Amino acid sequence: MRRHQKAYPALTMDRVMIELGAHAGGDLEPINFCQASSSFNPFEHVDVSLSRDDLGKVTPYASLNGSLGLRRAICRQYREDFGYDLQPERVCITAGATEALLIAFAMLTEPGGEVLLAASHFPPFRCLAHMFGVQCRFAPVNERHALDVEQLSRLITPRTQAIVINSPSNPHGTALTAAELEAVASLDVPVIFDEVYQALALSDERIASAIAFSDRHLIVNSFSKSLSLAGFRLGYLVVPETQMGLVADVKATTSFSSSAAGQAVCEALLEHRVALLGEHRALLRERWRTFSEAAEALGLSLYPAPQASLYGLVDLAPFQRDSARVAVDLARNWAVGVAPGSDFQTPDPRFLRLNYAAPSSQIEPGLRRIASYLQRH
Repeated sequence: MRRHQKAYPALTMDRVMIELGAHAGGDLEPINFCQASSSFNPFEHVDVSLSRDDLGKVTPYASLNGSLGLRRAICRQYREDFGYDLQPERVCITAGATEALLIAFAMLTEPGGEVLLAASHFPPFRCLAHMFGVQCRFAPVNERHALDVEQLSRLITPRTQAIVINSPSNPHGTALTAAELEAVASLDVPVIFDEVYQALALSDERIASAIAFSDRHLIVNSFSKSLSLAGFRLGYLVVPETQMGLVADVKATTSFSSSAAGQAVCEALLEHRVALLGEHRALLRERWRTFSEAAEALGLSLYPAPQASLYGLVDLAPFQRDSARVAVDLARNWAVGVAPGSDFQTPDPRFLRLNYAAPSSQIEPGLRRIASYLQRH
């Protein structure tokens, strides 16, 4: 009997990571600009220690919705930053933003429906749509490389089950304004607002949040980016009061509970949130300067600086090269990992996404390898 094999959206960046791993122990030291984590270390600034007794308390399963202390700390953050009185019952701690998105899709979508995404978007959005049997419709982006909110309403159909908004966006790092977020929230469709980069502005300007509209919509966030705790796999989902029971039902069948030890550490770090975010943003500004100055010196053209994110985009248009092929060649033959623009948008926008928050010692050597490759090919 022949078995049907379900196709799954293929991402070139996954192949890049495999190719890069093959260089371990080789002549060239692998330089990974593909991985989406910051080299900021919060534990250089805050000492968090767990005693033997502390560890004993976090060995059982954590509460389904997460530690009450951590959820209260998250609510305090929104009260201090945005004057919004969020209640901890509406917060669910998840295994990173990935699980938060998974739960959100499970809550809002059914096979045969549609979700609306920006034409340039975080690839797992369409992977999740595929998993849940949902079609994607793509809204155009404007000259800022941000979703064109004015065009969004024209794409809504009776089959539209959700709109997914990533602000600040991956890969461009462009943020929607408060007015644009309000316009999206006013549409008669549930919205998943993914705000994982909201706290990481490169300037002193505060990035707007959709938290004020969370009584009707969902907010996704993560400590992987803001506090540079990617390995802890901790994120959260904010839901309306009417959906508190549903999110618990879904969470019970995904991970059941997120890392109790990680939640204890994260709660302790959040007591120093303002100072840690200040240090992290300062590091990102310094790395962006290093990255952009090195790129200019090597003749690499960059897209404009992001408003908030970990990524710089190298423009391949002058070289007329396919971004997926360039990314695979760089990983295979030059031991440099980058994410191709074709993973984020169709047709290929011809850029490479690089993580400028990598260790400073890797930035110039990695960019030099990329420049050498492009000049030779």
